[in-house]
Amino acid sequence: MKRLRDIPWLVPIVGALFIFTVIAAIIWYQRSDPFIDNGLTVYTDPVDNYKVYTIEVFNKSKSDIDIQSVTVNGEKIPDYIQLGISYSGRLVQFFGDQTDPATKLMDLQDASIQPQLSAQEIQAILSGKVNLKKPTPIYY
Repeated sequence: MKRLRDIPWLVPIVGALFIFTVIAAIIWYQRSDPFIDNGLTVYTDPVDNYKVYTIEVFNKSKSDIDIQSVTVNGEKIPDYIQLGISYSGRLVQFFGDQTDPATKLMDLQDASIQPQLSAQEIQAILSGKVNLKKPTPIYY
């Protein structure tokens, strides 16, 4: 009979623990590896023979990402690095003087990488159906 009296206290504790575990798992899943790279392009300057590597990235999380630093091949720091943001339907690519004017290149700390827009949002922005007061970043 004593065991039956202890069970009502056990049910709320187990229920709260279960709910806490589910919430923690959802938060962990949403925050795990939200920064995805989606391709690489290489521009070689014909005159000076230097190379510029452009890596397309996007943010799968629901919050902004700030890049603090970049290393290559484990621990090497690049000579020069910038964040490129495209405000047009074109991907961010560097072509020297022929780089798309709607692509802005800046220091890493000058902007955050916002969550990726859906295809419908991108289409609405590019077609002009959405009246925006400031340019919206589409690609990084």
